[in-house]
This record gives sequence, C-alpha cells and structure tokens, in this order.
Amino acid sequence: MRAASFRQHLASLSCSLAVAMTGIAFVWFAPLMLTLVSENSPIPMTTTQSSWLVSSIEFGELIAVLPSGILADIYGRKSLILATGPICAATFILKVFVRSLTVMYVLRFLQGVCLGVAYAICPIYIAEIAEPRLRGGVSSHFQTLWYGGALFAYCVGPYVSYESYAWICLVVPLLFTATFVLMPESPYYLLMKGRKDEARKALVWLRAGKGINQEFKAMEDTIEREYLCKGSWRELFSTKKDRKAFIIVQVCCITKYMNGMSALVTYLSQTFGESSSQYLDHNELTIVVGVLLTVVTLSSSIMSDKIGRRPMLMFSSLGCSIFLLVIGGYYFLEFETSYDVRGYVWVLYVSMVGYIIVANVGLGPLMQTIQAEFFSSRTRGIGGGLTLIVGSLGAFWCIKQYQLVQDTVGVFLNYWIYGCVCLVGAISIYFYLPETAGRSLGEIQKDMSKHEEYAQSTSKVIFA
Repeated sequence: MRAASFRQHLASLSCSLAVAMTGIAFVWFAPLMLTLVSENSPIPMTTTQSSWLVSSIEFGELIAVLPSGILADIYGRKSLILATGPICAATFILKVFVRSLTVMYVLRFLQGVCLGVAYAICPIYIAEIAEPRLRGGVSSHFQTLWYGGALFAYCVGPYVSYESYAWICLVVPLLFTATFVLMPESPYYLLMKGRKDEARKALVWLRAGKGINQEFKAMEDTIEREYLCKGSWRELFSTKKDRKAFIIVQVCCITKYMNGMSALVTYLSQTFGESSSQYLDHNELTIVVGVLLTVVTLSSSIMSDKIGRRPMLMFSSLGCSIFLLVIGGYYFLEFETSYDVRGYVWVLYVSMVGYIIVANVGLGPLMQTIQAEFFSSRTRGIGGGLTLIVGSLGAFWCIKQYQLVQDTVGVFLNYWIYGCVCLVGAISIYFYLPETAGRSLGEIQKDMSKHEEYAQSTSKVIFA
C-alpha cells in the first residue's frame, strides 16, 4: 500500500515539475517588473509594453491547448508532456544572449505553448495514473508545484543578475526532463491504443505489484464503453450528462482564472512596491506570499479527499469574494479618498493573506481534478483543451486589464471585479456541483449517466 502510494506520488511529482517549470516562466518577469520600466532596464520598455509582455504568454497557451488534447490521444500523454522540457530550457538560454523586446515576445509565446501543454495534459496524466483514494492529494501536486515554481522565481530574481537568473531557472526544466523520462505512460492511453501488455506493466509498476486484475478489468470496460464513440468536440454536448459536465467544469474554470490570482502573482512586486510595509521591502513581501501560496496548496492536498471537493470549492469561492471586496475597499480609501488609512495597513495584509489561503484550499488545486473527473476518457483531451482556452482567456483578461484599470480608474476596481466573479462562482457551485471524492473515473461517469436517466424517467412520468 505504501509502496503504491509512493510510486503514484513520485510519478505525479515528476510530471508536475513541468508545471513548476512553466510556473517559473509565467512569473519570470514579476521580480523584475519595477526594474524593467525604470531607466536602468536591461530591456527598455514602457508600462504598456510590460503589460503586453507579461500577458503575451497566454497567446502561446491559447494556440497550444486544442492541438495538445488531440496530440495527447495520438502520441501519448507522457511523450507530449516530456517535449516541453527542452523547449522551455531553450527559452531560458536565449534570454541570456538576447535583449530584444521583439524576441522576448517570441520566447514568451513559446513558453505559453509549454504552459498550454502542461495545463491541458498533466491533469489528465495524473488523474489516469492515480487510485481513487489518492486522486485528490496526488492531483494537488499540480497546483503546489505551480506556486513552488513561482516561489523559486521570487526568491532568485531580485537577488542575482539578469543572466544568472536565467541560468539558475534552467535547472528546473533539466530536472523535469531527467526524471519524467523514467516514469510510465498512462495505462488508460495504452489501453486506448490496444497495447494491453504495456498497460498492465505500467499499472503493475504504479500499484507496486499488488493485485491489479479487478482494476485493470474496470479500466478495460471503461475504455471499451467510452471509445465505442470516437471522441470529438461534439461529444462534449451530445447528451444532457455531457453538457452538464462541460458547464460544471467551465464554471469552476472561470471562477479560478478570473478570481485575480494570475494578476496578483504577476504584479505582486509592483503592488507591494506601492503599498510597502515598514518591516519588509516589496521583494520580501512577495517571497512571503509565495511561501504562503505553496504551503497552503500543499496542505489542501491532505484535505481534499477527506472533506470533499464540493465543500472546499464553495468555501474557497465565497472566502475569496469576501477578502477581495475588502482589499478593493482598502485601496479605494487609500487612493481615491482623503482618508488616512496608513494605521490600518494590517487590514490589507490580513485580507491578502486570507485571500491567498482560501483561494488555494479549493479553487487553486481542485480545478484540474474536477476537469479530469467530469470529462469522460473519450473527451478528456479535447475537453481539457477547450477548458484551458476558457482559462487562458480569463487569465489574459485578468493580467492585461489590471494595469489598464489601475491607470484609468483605480486599482480598487480590479479587486471588486474579481470579488463579484467569485461570488457568482460560489452560488453556481452550490447549486450544480456534485461530490466526486473517493470515486473512480468510471464510477463518476456512471453516476452522471444514472442522474440523466433518472431525470428522463421522471419527466416521462410527469408528462405522461
């Protein structure tokens, strides 16, 4: 039992190093933000250009997500994820030797492609290798290492030279490539391709040789049932069950990616630079926030399988809404009125910490779990791709409009918008999201089908 758990966690952690790698790429410019728009910038740019630079990574992500789902079904989950390592490594090397703003846009685009692949395919791989009892905790490695990567950048970026920063970040893609090449392919994918012996071998390794016959037979039945119909985008909407699953995933996706966390981690140094503490400078505050993000997300992995997905997501969404509205209120009083709020700066920091905690006990780590659980095997690739497009558009909007809204109206409005999004998300989750903790992927699909059949039979009785 322990050996099986260890191997599944090991495979998930190795896979999630791809997410850490793209997390570093995503926030790479964050520790340099104030420097980039200053007179001593290594790459001279305006605040408008800097906002386009940090948000341009989303264009690569948008381009990559749909092909990623298709290619993952053709060439395999592992092969596609593994390909992101050398690409991301090359972008860090080029940053050392090239200082052109145009080239930086190209490198951000390539990093966005890697981000799109990691976000679309890693959750699928992790969900398909994990036992139901471990899936919540194992899937949480995804978000934990995303913030771990961001924390790595926050800790290194402000304290070394531009060139050293790029060379040090190169370590993570190299480590990912060296470890993930040793991990097995998803047994589900191998069964999809009719490679039963390889699938059994992969499952034996993941379960540490314990009896797998019953689980392997259940996997075969699931694949046979779901692949009688070839997966396509139409399959996402072909039945009421599929439409409901798609809507549930998109509600969770929009609530996560438009709750402001992507803008916060991108503009963290700049935000704290404008409202700094008397005890810590803005770089130290940024590191503290990065530590909180990582630790809280790691802690949530212990709770998700015990407490359940639904209560954690509801608590997370509602808590985010409350704290974001308070943060917006503080910034409104500080910048838009004559009130002196310097004596109440603790309200800002407590609210920011509260927001970080509640966002990452539910919305942060569980979005990818929900995505992998609600889409069936035949639509998991294309569904994940479409979901990531929605998430990318939401993240792009958050990042791009943050500076625009701050310059034209005031930073307070950003947080009020994010708070309203989270409130709508909490209400939607309460009414529409069923519990899935402790159930296999096949059982979740069967339950969804039973609910559809029950609803159809009830409607026939009513209208008979």
